[in-house]
This record gives sequence, structure tokens and C-alpha cells, in this order.
Amino acid sequence: MFELDHVVYFTKKSPSTIAQEEIIEGIHPVVGGQHLKWGTHNALLYTKSSYIEWLSIEDASRAQETSHPLIKQLLFDLEDHEGFSSLCLRSDNLDKMNRYFIKMGYKTSGVLPSERMTTSGEVIRWKMLFINQKTDNSLPYPFFIEWQQAAEERFERLRSEGALTPENESLTIKRCIFHVHDVEKKLTQWSRLLSLPTKGNVLKLSNTLFEFVESTDDKERLTFVDIVKA
Repeated sequence: MFELDHVVYFTKKSPSTIAQEEIIEGIHPVVGGQHLKWGTHNALLYTKSSYIEWLSIEDASRAQETSHPLIKQLLFDLEDHEGFSSLCLRSDNLDKMNRYFIKMGYKTSGVLPSERMTTSGEVIRWKMLFINQKTDNSLPYPFFIEWQQAAEERFERLRSEGALTPENESLTIKRCIFHVHDVEKKLTQWSRLLSLPTKGNVLKLSNTLFEFVESTDDKERLTFVDIVKA
């Protein structure tokens, strides 16, 4: 069963500005750090089992040079859109998952090594996997992450840094709402990819719900994240 790892909000604001201005249930995000290879940086707000990432461009030339799927989507969306855009699901074994997706007929990015340098200079490492898609107005599939550290070890580090407080752990991402042009089509596509049954217009993960709503918006995107007290 998949778990939501994080949702991504594309913004033109800097992480320090986000950390000052944004507030959810009385809690401010923290500055995350830099993705030096991608030319981006982020702010983060953790909840009980997932988090929100505000992602923005720090080095435009470096961002333009990268072929990373998420950064290509960031550049495309920021031409006319700031807001929630994509999301990431956790996996314990991306190599195995990649083989499974290929067997199912999907083309993938392959497993991508990734890292972020924190404000203290520490380097955090993980792996990522994307389903190959055109970068356009259609809804991007979720992407996948495998952290270098075990979950409890990672959460304990976040607690010790003050990024994951008891107040943060009282929050949960209850529901993610996607605006799409054809609900039935998107439900079928995502249900097949994630091997999840549908119930009405909803897919149920172990720590959140995905809800698909018909819309005439130009872009099909994640549009609303429902955060509640756990």
C-alpha cells in the first residue's frame, strides 16, 4: 500500500519568504535547503506522516539546463501558475518498483539519485522515480521517493532539528483534490498505476485520500490539500 510522502507547491517566492508568510493551523514552514544540481530551493511544513514542499527557482540557468522531470514541470507551470501541482509517494524499494512499472508497460525515468543541502550544510540524500509523460497541461502522475534513512530515524532527526514539533505531528493531510477534465479516465489511469480500487471518485491510500473533480481549468492539477488535526 502506498503512502503519501509530500505534496509540491510551485512558487516564485523564496523559502525564507514562505517561512515568514505562510501559516497552517498556527504553524509556519521551515527553510529546507538547496538542490544545487537543479537550481532550486525549498521550504517545508511537516505533518504526522507527510509534508508540504514549496519549491522555487534559485538559479534560473541551472534549472534550465537540468532534464529532471520535476524541474521541467516547475518551469512550465511557473509561466502562468503558482500553486499545488504534483505529489510524491513513498517506496521502500524503487528499483523493484521500476521493474514492475516497466513490466506493466510504462516508460520511466529510471531511478534518479537526489540530494539537498540544508541550511546547516548537511546533505540529505534520497532516490526518485518518475513515469515518463509530456510536460503539458494534463495531470502529472505522482512520482515516487525512497529515502536513504529509515522512516523513524528520519522523523527523529526532524524532531531533533525542531522541524517536526508536537504541533506538526498533530496535523495530517486528510485529502488531496485534483481538478481534471475527465474524472473516469483519470481514475482508471491512476488506479491501474497504483493498483488501488476506486470508490466513487476517490482513491484511498493508507494515510490520505485522492479525490478527482471535473473541471474546465486549462491545467489539470492538484488544486487543494485538506490539512486537519490528527
